[in-house]
Amino acid sequence: MGVGATIVTDRATYDLRVVVKFNPKAYANSSNMVEWLDEQLIPILEDRPTLLVLDLFKAHKTEEVLNTFSANDIVVSMIPGGCTSLVYPLDVSINRSFKDILRVSGLTFQSKRKRLTAA
Repeated sequence: MGVGATIVTDRATYDLRVVVKFNPKAYANSSNMVEWLDEQLIPILEDRPTLLVLDLFKAHKTEEVLNTFSANDIVVSMIPGGCTSLVYPLDVSINRSFKDILRVSGLTFQSKRKRLTAA
């Protein structure tokens, strides 16, 4: 089972309030970025001008995505690689530890689930 199939299977276990967007290979791309903007971010902005800080991920810089930002009065600040510690101090001081704990918990869950389904 490939990564995409695993995520699709796991998606069924998510709380219904959790929105997960990915393409068939389980990667983010400009199409699901625009879906996220249209369905999740733009509705809560209520036509207010907004500053959105993003990394230089390829899908954040496509014409389709940039046009969506522009049409909705969203100014984007692209943070270059290697600058996370300077611009996102919480990502380094708190989120990294949280992500590490989450990753270990996820691996533990997957391992237990595999053992249960194999039994």
